[in-house]
Amino acid sequence: MALVGPMIAMVMIAVMAVLLHRSLRASEPPPVADPPREKARDDLLDTGSMPDDYGLLAPAAVTRTRVDALLVKEQLRSAGIRSTLANTADGQVQVLVFGDQVVRARRLVGWTGQKP
Repeated sequence: MALVGPMIAMVMIAVMAVLLHRSLRASEPPPVADPPREKARDDLLDTGSMPDDYGLLAPAAVTRTRVDALLVKEQLRSAGIRSTLANTADGQVQVLVFGDQVVRARRLVGWTGQKP
């Protein structure tokens, strides 16, 4: 008789675990299908080529070498402007900044928008 109490407790724990597992599994939302993508975007992905679109970033300068780009980046950093570098298809290096900082950055580095 001394083993009846612990056995009942173990059976109850097992039943509760099964019920909890089933209730959590049933409450999972059904998988959502991916929204259809635009045809033009799919074509770009299929060919492996991407346009020179950097989202929120805009070019503040274009240099011939990475060393020059790093100097421009350091100049911008010292003025409190965050920047990053991107290689172009023709081997030049773009210094990219956020769109709200691009005018200030271009004035600081003296870039007119023409490639070197």
